[in-house]
Amino acid sequence: MSDARDIAVGLKDLYETNNPFELCECLDITVLIHDLGDELSGFFQRTPNDTEILHINSRLNDHERRYICSHELGHAILQPDLAISFFIENPLLIKNRFEIEADMFAAELLLEDDFIERYEGYTIEQIALAERVPTRLIELRHNNIIIS
Repeated sequence: MSDARDIAVGLKDLYETNNPFELCECLDITVLIHDLGDELSGFFQRTPNDTEILHINSRLNDHERRYICSHELGHAILQPDLAISFFIENPLLIKNRFEIEADMFAAELLLEDDFIERYEGYTIEQIALAERVPTRLIELRHNNIIIS
């Protein structure tokens, strides 16, 4: 999982942004926001001619889109050969590791190193609300800081 941290930090430093939409533009990854229904928030696709596309559900609010874009960017960078077609073709594969890795990337990208100090005394849920990210990102990032 340290690859996720190192890559996210490296991208933030290199492009001087933690905005996942700006990073996609810098990395020539197309982002399409369209209606994906009620079940799907987003997915990463690599076309046969190696075009990389992040699909994000238009039904999400701006903060959810930012998280999903970060998460799917994590898939695109950390698991570029595991596009959604891989999971469709291999439905019995346990996806948990890949999802945790993409969430770790998103947590490192979206949360600054000092977020623990800024929210001293707050609960994980309160921090997640303030940072406008899912609570699992706060937990992953917090645990990573403690381990580091």
